[in-house]
Amino acid sequence: MERVKTGVEGLDRILGGGVPRGSSVLVTGGTGTGKTTLSMQFLMEGLQNGENCLLVTCEEEPRRLYMEMKQLGWDFEKFEKDGRLIVIDAASTKAGMPTATTYKDLQPRSANIDMDLVVLIGKAIREYNVKRVVLDSVPALALRVGKPEALRELLFRVYSMLERFDCTSFVVTEIPEGEGFLSRYGVEEFLSSGVIKLSLQREGGKWVRKIQVVKMRGTSHDLNEHVFEITKEGIKLKD
Repeated sequence: MERVKTGVEGLDRILGGGVPRGSSVLVTGGTGTGKTTLSMQFLMEGLQNGENCLLVTCEEEPRRLYMEMKQLGWDFEKFEKDGRLIVIDAASTKAGMPTATTYKDLQPRSANIDMDLVVLIGKAIREYNVKRVVLDSVPALALRVGKPEALRELLFRVYSMLERFDCTSFVVTEIPEGEGFLSRYGVEEFLSSGVIKLSLQREGGKWVRKIQVVKMRGTSHDLNEHVFEITKEGIKLKD
Protein backbone atom coordinates (compact mmCIF):
# COMPACT_ATOMS: atom_id res chain seq x y z
CA MET A 1 0.00 0.00 0.00
CA GLU A 2 1.30 3.43 -0.95
CA ARG A 3 1.24 5.90 1.93
CA VAL A 4 1.30 9.68 2.06
CA LYS A 5 3.25 11.30 4.89
CA THR A 6 1.40 13.98 6.85
CA GLY A 7 4.52 15.94 7.77
CA VAL A 8 3.93 15.18 11.47
CA GLU A 9 6.43 12.49 12.36
CA GLY A 10 4.59 11.10 15.38
CA LEU A 11 1.29 11.04 13.50
CA ASP A 12 2.85 9.12 10.62
CA ARG A 13 4.13 6.59 13.15
CA ILE A 14 0.62 6.14 14.59
CA LEU A 15 -0.65 5.56 11.05
CA GLY A 16 1.99 2.96 10.25
CA GLY A 17 3.90 5.23 7.89
CA GLY A 18 1.27 7.71 6.73
CA VAL A 19 -2.22 8.06 5.30
CA PRO A 20 -3.17 5.53 2.57
CA ARG A 21 -2.94 7.33 -0.78
CA GLY A 22 -6.32 8.46 -2.06
CA SER A 23 -7.85 8.81 1.41
CA SER A 24 -10.22 11.65 2.30
CA VAL A 25 -9.49 12.48 5.93
CA LEU A 26 -11.78 14.54 8.15
CA VAL A 27 -9.84 16.78 10.56
CA THR A 28 -12.23 17.60 13.38
CA GLY A 29 -12.14 19.31 16.77
CA GLY A 30 -13.07 22.41 18.71
CA THR A 31 -11.95 25.99 18.17
CA GLY A 32 -8.21 26.54 18.58
CA THR A 33 -7.25 22.87 18.64
CA GLY A 34 -4.86 23.11 15.66
CA LYS A 35 -7.00 21.82 12.78
CA THR A 36 -5.86 24.37 10.21
CA THR A 37 -2.23 24.07 11.33
CA LEU A 38 -2.32 20.29 10.89
CA SER A 39 -3.92 20.59 7.47
CA MET A 40 -1.44 23.21 6.25
CA GLN A 41 1.44 21.10 7.58
CA PHE A 42 0.07 18.23 5.46
CA LEU A 43 0.07 20.54 2.41
CA MET A 44 3.58 21.82 3.11
CA GLU A 45 4.90 18.26 3.32
CA GLY A 46 3.59 17.62 -0.17
CA LEU A 47 4.91 20.90 -1.58
CA GLN A 48 8.38 20.29 -0.15
CA ASN A 49 8.40 16.85 -1.76
CA GLY A 50 7.56 18.09 -5.24
CA GLU A 51 3.80 17.51 -5.27
CA ASN A 52 1.27 19.98 -6.63
CA CYS A 53 -1.30 20.78 -3.94
CA LEU A 54 -4.73 22.43 -3.85
CA LEU A 55 -6.00 24.69 -1.07
CA VAL A 56 -9.75 25.37 -1.02
CA THR A 57 -10.31 28.12 1.53
CA CYS A 58 -13.90 29.02 2.44
CA GLU A 59 -13.22 30.81 5.71
CA GLU A 60 -9.98 32.81 5.64
CA GLU A 61 -8.54 34.89 2.82
CA PRO A 62 -5.39 33.11 1.55
CA ARG A 63 -2.97 36.01 2.10
CA ARG A 64 -3.96 36.26 5.76
CA LEU A 65 -3.57 32.50 6.15
CA TYR A 66 -0.11 32.66 4.55
CA MET A 67 0.95 35.32 7.07
CA GLU A 68 -0.13 33.14 9.98
CA MET A 69 1.71 30.12 8.59
CA LYS A 70 4.91 32.16 8.05
CA GLN A 71 5.27 32.21 11.84
CA LEU A 72 5.93 28.47 11.55
CA GLY A 73 8.51 29.01 8.81
CA TRP A 74 6.21 27.95 5.96
CA ASP A 75 6.24 30.17 2.87
CA PHE A 76 3.07 29.17 1.04
CA GLU A 77 3.09 32.35 -1.04
CA LYS A 78 6.34 31.26 -2.69
CA PHE A 79 4.82 27.93 -3.72
CA GLU A 80 1.75 29.71 -5.10
CA LYS A 81 3.93 31.99 -7.22
CA ASP A 82 5.92 28.96 -8.39
CA GLY A 83 2.68 27.34 -9.59
CA ARG A 84 2.86 24.44 -7.17
CA LEU A 85 0.19 25.58 -4.69
CA ILE A 86 -3.14 26.01 -6.45
CA VAL A 87 -5.79 28.03 -4.61
CA ILE A 88 -9.58 28.18 -4.83
CA ASP A 89 -10.44 31.32 -2.86
CA ALA A 90 -14.09 31.02 -1.85
CA ALA A 91 -13.47 33.24 1.19
CA SER A 92 -13.05 36.36 -0.96
CA THR A 93 -16.18 35.51 -2.96
CA LYS A 94 -18.06 35.35 0.34
CA ALA A 95 -16.85 38.87 1.16
CA GLY A 96 -17.76 40.12 -2.32
CA MET A 97 -14.10 40.77 -3.16
CA PRO A 98 -11.88 39.63 -6.04
CA THR A 99 -9.21 37.12 -5.08
CA ALA A 100 -5.65 38.34 -4.51
CA THR A 101 -4.26 34.95 -5.54
CA THR A 102 -2.71 34.03 -8.88
CA TYR A 103 -5.68 31.84 -9.79
CA LYS A 104 -8.38 34.32 -10.83
CA ASP A 105 -10.02 31.68 -13.04
CA LEU A 106 -10.52 29.40 -10.04
CA GLN A 107 -12.44 31.86 -7.85
CA PRO A 108 -16.14 30.96 -7.49
CA ARG A 109 -18.21 33.54 -9.35
CA SER A 110 -21.33 33.71 -7.20
CA ALA A 111 -22.47 33.71 -3.59
CA ASN A 112 -24.12 30.33 -4.25
CA ILE A 113 -20.95 28.35 -4.76
CA ASP A 114 -22.36 24.84 -4.54
CA MET A 115 -22.40 24.42 -8.34
CA ASP A 116 -19.11 26.24 -8.89
CA LEU A 117 -17.04 24.48 -6.26
CA VAL A 118 -17.17 20.90 -7.52
CA VAL A 119 -16.44 22.03 -11.09
CA LEU A 120 -13.52 24.20 -9.96
CA ILE A 121 -12.01 21.45 -7.79
CA GLY A 122 -12.16 19.03 -10.70
CA LYS A 123 -10.67 21.62 -13.07
CA ALA A 124 -7.78 22.39 -10.70
CA ILE A 125 -6.97 18.73 -10.08
CA ARG A 126 -6.98 17.89 -13.81
CA GLU A 127 -5.09 20.92 -15.09
CA TYR A 128 -2.42 21.00 -12.39
CA ASN A 129 -2.04 17.28 -11.62
CA VAL A 130 -2.90 17.85 -7.96
CA LYS A 131 -1.93 15.13 -5.47
CA ARG A 132 -3.04 16.70 -2.15
CA VAL A 133 -6.10 18.77 -1.28
CA VAL A 134 -7.13 20.73 1.82
CA LEU A 135 -10.68 22.10 2.20
CA ASP A 136 -11.05 24.55 5.10
CA SER A 137 -13.74 24.44 6.31
CA VAL A 138 -17.10 22.64 6.23
CA PRO A 139 -18.88 25.06 8.65
CA ALA A 140 -17.84 28.04 6.49
CA LEU A 141 -19.13 26.20 3.44
CA ALA A 142 -22.41 25.44 5.23
CA LEU A 143 -23.03 29.15 5.81
CA ARG A 144 -22.89 29.66 2.07
CA VAL A 145 -25.03 26.71 1.06
CA GLY A 146 -27.86 27.16 3.55
CA LYS A 147 -30.07 24.08 3.75
CA PRO A 148 -28.62 20.93 5.41
CA GLU A 149 -29.73 18.70 2.53
CA ALA A 150 -27.94 20.98 0.05
CA LEU A 151 -24.77 20.76 2.15
CA ARG A 152 -24.96 16.97 2.26
CA GLU A 153 -25.35 16.83 -1.51
CA LEU A 154 -22.44 19.22 -2.03
CA LEU A 155 -20.15 17.28 0.32
CA PHE A 156 -21.07 14.01 -1.39
CA ARG A 157 -20.11 15.50 -4.75
CA VAL A 158 -16.86 16.96 -3.42
CA TYR A 159 -15.80 13.68 -1.80
CA SER A 160 -16.72 11.76 -4.97
CA MET A 161 -14.58 14.14 -7.03
CA LEU A 162 -11.59 13.68 -4.72
CA GLU A 163 -11.89 9.90 -4.86
CA ARG A 164 -12.29 9.91 -8.63
CA PHE A 165 -8.91 11.58 -9.07
CA ASP A 166 -7.23 9.55 -6.28
CA CYS A 167 -6.26 12.69 -4.34
CA THR A 168 -5.26 12.48 -0.70
CA SER A 169 -7.25 15.16 1.12
CA PHE A 170 -7.79 16.75 4.52
CA VAL A 171 -11.26 18.24 5.04
CA VAL A 172 -11.59 20.50 8.09
CA THR A 173 -14.72 20.68 10.23
CA GLU A 174 -15.46 22.00 13.72
CA ILE A 175 -17.37 20.68 16.71
CA PRO A 176 -18.15 22.32 20.07
CA GLU A 177 -15.47 21.31 22.59
CA GLY A 178 -16.62 18.51 24.87
CA GLU A 179 -19.33 17.22 22.54
CA GLY A 180 -19.35 13.52 21.72
CA PHE A 181 -19.93 14.08 18.01
CA LEU A 182 -17.24 13.83 15.34
CA SER A 183 -18.79 16.42 13.05
CA ARG A 184 -21.19 19.34 13.20
CA TYR A 185 -23.52 18.14 10.47
CA GLY A 186 -23.49 14.40 11.08
CA VAL A 187 -22.45 13.43 7.58
CA GLU A 188 -18.76 14.30 7.16
CA GLU A 189 -17.39 11.34 9.13
CA PHE A 190 -19.42 8.87 7.08
CA LEU A 191 -18.17 10.25 3.76
CA SER A 192 -14.56 10.31 4.98
CA SER A 193 -12.24 7.32 4.79
CA GLY A 194 -10.39 8.65 7.84
CA VAL A 195 -11.08 10.82 10.89
CA ILE A 196 -8.43 12.64 12.94
CA LYS A 197 -9.77 14.33 16.07
CA LEU A 198 -7.97 17.17 17.88
CA SER A 199 -8.95 18.37 21.34
CA LEU A 200 -8.05 20.63 24.25
CA GLN A 201 -8.29 18.90 27.63
CA ARG A 202 -7.81 20.17 31.17
CA GLU A 203 -5.28 18.04 33.06
CA GLY A 204 -3.52 18.86 36.32
CA GLY A 205 -4.51 22.51 36.21
CA LYS A 206 -3.34 23.13 32.64
CA TRP A 207 -4.67 22.76 29.11
CA VAL A 208 -3.26 19.94 27.02
CA ARG A 209 -3.65 19.40 23.26
CA LYS A 210 -4.42 15.85 22.14
CA ILE A 211 -4.74 14.07 18.80
CA GLN A 212 -6.46 10.78 18.01
CA VAL A 213 -6.87 8.79 14.81
CA VAL A 214 -10.49 7.68 15.23
CA LYS A 215 -10.80 5.98 11.84
CA MET A 216 -8.57 5.18 8.87
CA ARG A 217 -9.80 2.73 6.27
CA GLY A 218 -7.32 0.36 4.68
CA THR A 219 -4.78 0.33 7.49
CA SER A 220 -4.38 -0.61 11.13
CA HIS A 221 -3.56 2.29 13.45
CA ASP A 222 -3.13 3.34 17.06
CA LEU A 223 -6.51 4.35 18.56
CA ASN A 224 -5.10 6.09 21.63
CA GLU A 225 -5.02 9.83 22.25
CA HIS A 226 -1.57 11.41 22.05
CA VAL A 227 -0.38 14.72 23.51
CA PHE A 228 1.00 17.23 21.00
CA GLU A 229 2.35 20.76 20.89
CA ILE A 230 2.25 23.48 18.26
CA THR A 231 5.89 24.57 18.08
CA LYS A 232 7.71 27.11 15.92
CA GLU A 233 8.13 24.29 13.38
CA GLY A 234 4.53 23.06 13.44
CA ILE A 235 2.81 20.20 15.23
CA LYS A 236 4.93 17.71 17.16
CA LEU A 237 3.72 14.75 19.20
CA LYS A 238 5.23 14.44 22.67
CA ASP A 239 4.83 10.67 23.01
